[in-house]
Amino acid sequence: MIPVVYSNLCPVCGEDLESNEIEKHKCFKKGKNLCLRPEDYLVREFVEFFKKCVGEPRTIQKMWAKRILRNESFAATAPTGVGKTSFGLAMSLYLSLKGKRCYVVFPTSLLVIQAAETIKNYAEKLGLELDRNLLGYYHGKLPKAEKENFMQNLRNFRIVITTTQFLSRYHRELGLFDFIFVDDVDAILKASKNVDRLLNLLGLYYDSKTKTWKGRARGCLMVSTATAKKGKKAELFRTLLNFDIGSSRITVRNVEDVAVNNESIEMVATILRKLGTGGIIYARTAEEAEKIYESLKEEFRVGIVTATRKSDYEKFVEGEIDHLVGTAHYYGTLVRGLDLPERIRFAVFVGCPVFRVTIEDIDSLSPNMLKLLAYLYRHIPEIEKVLPAVEKHIDEVREILKRVVGKEKPQAKDVVVREGEVIFPDLRTYVQGSGRTSRLFAGGMTKGASFLLEDDAEILSAFVERAKLYDIEFRSIDEIDFESLSKELDESREKYRRRQEFDLIKPALFIVESPTKARQISRFFGKPSVKVLEGAVVYEIPMEKFVLMVTASIGHVVDLITNRGFHGVLVNGKFVPVYSSIKRCRGCGYQFTEERDSCPKCGGSDIDNSKVRIEALRKLAHDAEFVIVGTDPDTEGEKIAWDLRNLLSGCGVVKRAEFHEVTRRAILEALESLRDVDENLVRAQVVRRIEDRWIGFVLSQKLWERFNNRNLSAGRAQTPVLGWIIRRYKESREKKKIAILRDLDLVLEHDESEFDLTIRLVEEREELKNPLPPYTTETLLSDANRILKLPVKQTMQIAQELFENGLITYHRTDSTRVSDVGQRIAREYLGEDFVGRDWGEGGAHECIRPTRPLTRDDVQRLIQEGVLVVENLRREHFALYDLIFRRFMASQCRPFKVVIKKYSVEFDGKSVEEERVVKAEGRAYELYKSVWVKNELPEGTFRVKAEIRTVPKVLPLTQSEVIQLMKERGIGRPSTYATIVDRLFMRNYVVEKYRRIIPTRLGLDVYSYLAKKYAKFVSEERTRDLESRMDAIERGELDYLRALEDLYSEIKSIN
Repeated sequence: MIPVVYSNLCPVCGEDLESNEIEKHKCFKKGKNLCLRPEDYLVREFVEFFKKCVGEPRTIQKMWAKRILRNESFAATAPTGVGKTSFGLAMSLYLSLKGKRCYVVFPTSLLVIQAAETIKNYAEKLGLELDRNLLGYYHGKLPKAEKENFMQNLRNFRIVITTTQFLSRYHRELGLFDFIFVDDVDAILKASKNVDRLLNLLGLYYDSKTKTWKGRARGCLMVSTATAKKGKKAELFRTLLNFDIGSSRITVRNVEDVAVNNESIEMVATILRKLGTGGIIYARTAEEAEKIYESLKEEFRVGIVTATRKSDYEKFVEGEIDHLVGTAHYYGTLVRGLDLPERIRFAVFVGCPVFRVTIEDIDSLSPNMLKLLAYLYRHIPEIEKVLPAVEKHIDEVREILKRVVGKEKPQAKDVVVREGEVIFPDLRTYVQGSGRTSRLFAGGMTKGASFLLEDDAEILSAFVERAKLYDIEFRSIDEIDFESLSKELDESREKYRRRQEFDLIKPALFIVESPTKARQISRFFGKPSVKVLEGAVVYEIPMEKFVLMVTASIGHVVDLITNRGFHGVLVNGKFVPVYSSIKRCRGCGYQFTEERDSCPKCGGSDIDNSKVRIEALRKLAHDAEFVIVGTDPDTEGEKIAWDLRNLLSGCGVVKRAEFHEVTRRAILEALESLRDVDENLVRAQVVRRIEDRWIGFVLSQKLWERFNNRNLSAGRAQTPVLGWIIRRYKESREKKKIAILRDLDLVLEHDESEFDLTIRLVEEREELKNPLPPYTTETLLSDANRILKLPVKQTMQIAQELFENGLITYHRTDSTRVSDVGQRIAREYLGEDFVGRDWGEGGAHECIRPTRPLTRDDVQRLIQEGVLVVENLRREHFALYDLIFRRFMASQCRPFKVVIKKYSVEFDGKSVEEERVVKAEGRAYELYKSVWVKNELPEGTFRVKAEIRTVPKVLPLTQSEVIQLMKERGIGRPSTYATIVDRLFMRNYVVEKYRRIIPTRLGLDVYSYLAKKYAKFVSEERTRDLESRMDAIERGELDYLRALEDLYSEIKSIN
């Protein structure tokens, strides 16, 4: 293990946490486990209790126990069959034996009776005799005398079991409880007042005068996730009990999706014959459902479910009929109300679920729907003009849309436009309906099949196109082997019946860097339940192998300390870095590591200390016992993962997930290929940070003494870069005169405003030009600065947000490689223009590219439609995305043709050659104009008038040019280019004028001082050599301690 000290971060004694303690998971000062928590004794006791009552608890049940035994409310996120009910009843019995009062709520009397019998059975297994006050239960079938007896003794019972209906009627008689278990939260939420009632039972009350909730919850609440809409009242759970219910409607599915350009009854019958029982048939309307039912009922045991006819549902559940026919409506019974994983094997959609908007609808459309249509028709100049502020022009947009809907054809492939109407595929309904065939359960996931039958080829094509955004790939019915498919459906259900694997689905804490990324990842798999802790917001969602608890570290959680050892490193032959939690002033943004209560810069006391976050992560890791760190795929991300592994020592296994794009597919692949932390990458980062600290602190202190200014800093990379800027600035002071001939787009070195000019065509040729490769970090920064006029720091921030929102791949890369996935995306967008290039060797890193074949217009339209869910995107984000999209797609096109003309230009006894591209054709050029096309020059001799200007012989550098120089000269890395440039601006060493970088007097003085006194420490060659040594450490070719020893000797020689 890399030797390390974490100052004041031992969770046991609060003092230093050292490497040997991390390895042994033990605080040597106190002799205790590093992840020991106050509730652990009770948890062990409950586990033994549970074993006697029920059997060996699952890992997820142990996690629930930890939460309840520290009095924490939550929504239990877990699939069918994991054992929520048996857990809730066992916990109620356990707590009641410790003198606590517990309330268990079920939706039906039958479940109340079963629960009461279960608790009696548990007591018998434990050898307990139930005293009269231990258990009380109430349901409609109780004799009158028993009901009266229950009501008289109600407040004495330590376990109370009732229906939701009883809660609604008698909540005032129930008293207060220490633990409430709600088996079916949907039944509770049907009456919003029930939320208030549950809060009252925990000791909270509503003050009608102040209109606020008061009191403190004496107990905790455990509920299931919801299937129906939650309603606004459910938000009180988050406000008062720090959790949000979430939805059990998850989008994890294992479905064979089949598209068929034929919606005949005979096709439906063929599928039913080949696959056997367990089919759900979805029609567009109730009338069509009746027709399908009538057509099938002679040959098949089929029933129908409509708004007025629901009796066949029970027959289907009992196996008296084999198939159900209903309608494909998002909130319909057959789409959302079925949870029968054993019975439902496949679905047949007779007609694609769609939304239609006609010209007649336009007057009644909501502003949001009008905005959606406006994005669809944004190619129309009148709409493009008002689109940035469409809300202010709603009436105008409405009138334009009346004229164009159904007449103008938008470019979108996933929407159908016909005479007078626009047809949108309804994927939400399809995903929910087909999802009935594939359900998550304790042993994994049942397999399902879904057949989409549609006569209209155009609608079917649009539907299949839209489905790709949901990672749904349709196959043709000709590719389906029905016999083997039927066998797979049956085998997965047999596994469901046997519940083969006891502990297949386990809780896992998934730590990413940013809250945006955490929210985005959790949304891929459904609507998460939310837990709010001090220092962390956690999004909980079930998947096939994990119940993921996704949260954010908010970047690095520790940094080198300043007041120990040699600038934060203990020099004892091993060079041990000492890290401390990061404190950030919320007032001025200043960051520091010293242990103090106020900001050393502004004196403010509102400090965000990452120690609070570390404590929250320890609690979550202790609960889950399995941690996955999904920080960025670079050395910084690896260092964060290493720190978290060390700081969470003893709490569970810690693994690393690496993904280069935030998409559902990439996350699933990363979770399938977890690895250990790569310590070579960590060593390189440790050396880089120590080197940065040592050279920075030592030289900065020299600058402070020399200039009496503590805001100054020096760094190995920033100093040579400052030198380039200064040299170019000095060169730019040399002037020349130029003659500008605007009509000819020609600039000549000449000082007369009127002269004779002779132009002769020397050569004309055609060439095929290859497009440029896709972006790497430095080429993106350069182009964004040159084309979009964005500063490099802002570009990196925008790219980070595009990455976190799942729109582009990781943006800190020096690779131009295009993966197979990238080439598939390009092929789908480009069609016959696709030629495909990988642009580099294989490896983990890839170019910067879009994650889907979506143009900027597509992305904006799909955000408006709610298909893509993103956060905080502005005009600049879409402009940068567009640049990345175009450059990438161009890189995958066939070469484009250019016509080049070379001219001889003669004037005043001089002759110069002018070669220009006069024509460029091809898809690659249309997408990304990598050559500058100019007009042809006229041949002959002319008298011309020119504009004479005095200009620098060379111009000062732009930010774009600085980045290109850094790449060419091997200074900096993709992750540091923007930081180095920004630091020069921040220290006031340079300013920007007309987008050119100019050194300030301070910058000139600082560079002059450093170049004279410390040239060998900050030279370009030494900096480049250090970069190559870091790379060697990353590859495991150089011992990092040797590198630190060399650095230490060098730094100590500075005087």
